[in-house]
Amino acid sequence: MTNLRKRFLRRLREATGAGDDPARFAASWAVGVAVGLSPFLGAQTLLALLTAALFRLNKVDVLLGTLISNPWTLAVYFPVAALLGSFLTGGSLPGGTMPSLLELGDPYLWRRPADWLQPVVASWLVGAGLLALLGGTLTYLLVYRLAQRLGRAQGA
Repeated sequence: MTNLRKRFLRRLREATGAGDDPARFAASWAVGVAVGLSPFLGAQTLLALLTAALFRLNKVDVLLGTLISNPWTLAVYFPVAALLGSFLTGGSLPGGTMPSLLELGDPYLWRRPADWLQPVVASWLVGAGLLALLGGTLTYLLVYRLAQRLGRAQGA
């Protein structure tokens, strides 16, 4: 069992055992997952904490939700999100999604970065933005249902 799964299940038991509101618990995780899937790489922790503070959500749960985004998942998530964004915007991505590592070392490529970088960034923003909304919504629905069921089972 993964560390994140263990922490989630522990928090789920704690929250339902303490009589926490299942909607608030689910919202904390949904916001975390949405932020973790958002296109704002590098700013996720700050964005998660600000959002948690703004909506008075559990900061630990929000931060744990952001762990969906990590080096292992980004290797798959980035191209999927960029391709989805490319499909939705009608744009095209150069050579798939990004120049190869060898091409990135070519000084000519960096003389005109907008030629290849703009479509990638635009596609990433659209694709990752949509996936963040979908991921957050699905997380809320799933976690809310789990929290309700566990709360009823513990109360019975």
